[in-house]
Amino acid sequence: MKKIVLIEDEQFVREGTQELLKLNGYEVYCASDGIEGLKVAKAIIPDLIISDIMMPKMNGYDLKEKLNKESVTSAIPFIFLTAKAEMLDLRLGMELGADDYIVKPFEAITLLKAIKARFLRIEQFKSINNIPEYSNPRELPGKKYTENDRIFLEINNSPRFIKVADIVCISSMGNYSRIHVNSTELILHRKSMNEWEEILPEKVFLRIHRATIINLNFVDRISKWSSGSYQVYMKSIGKPFTISQRYAARIKNKDNFLSLKP
Repeated sequence: MKKIVLIEDEQFVREGTQELLKLNGYEVYCASDGIEGLKVAKAIIPDLIISDIMMPKMNGYDLKEKLNKESVTSAIPFIFLTAKAEMLDLRLGMELGADDYIVKPFEAITLLKAIKARFLRIEQFKSINNIPEYSNPRELPGKKYTENDRIFLEINNSPRFIKVADIVCISSMGNYSRIHVNSTELILHRKSMNEWEEILPEKVFLRIHRATIINLNFVDRISKWSSGSYQVYMKSIGKPFTISQRYAARIKNKDNFLSLKP
């Protein structure tokens, strides 16, 4: 049974929507404001979050931003409910990674179709790409990825699965991280370096400084630079990264990187 967290401050809307979802086979957990909703979402790790925008204590946008910063909640599908339909609100919601935006008052069939479409979309991608149910660490809290796992990302509101082994490096860009894939594709994703470090396999990935994580399988060579520093050259990336002597030694000592020549 799919788990849904419903966050809505208007009691009659919350109770009516909860009953609707239960009647259609969903397990529903409710919260009346953003702060409570954040706690419930982190405790339950649901399959979907449905949230109002204008709420006391913490609005829906702030809630989504906080969910984006947690590795176990950042990839949870998210639908906004709101009485506001201005284009500015729509744009902000989508920029935060919302999957859908339903304007109140809504018909029951509209919400149910949006939920069904969302779940169907994910299942189709898993089936096409032969993705196991445990491919996302939010489904197995504390689990680290392996090189063969695929990461589920929302890119321009379209679901994508990126194989961990194809990630060349990840760099910090403010509130986002830039993922450089083997195909030379660059992907922006709202996840911090600390969150990436928690879920990537340590044998393959190394954080060479505060803003960069590299895949050791893509290291081409290391050369001395200046003042005791080194430069590490990555395959498919033209510009090298400058690293300290300590990190240069750590790269050379990795079990899967025996052929490096400084």
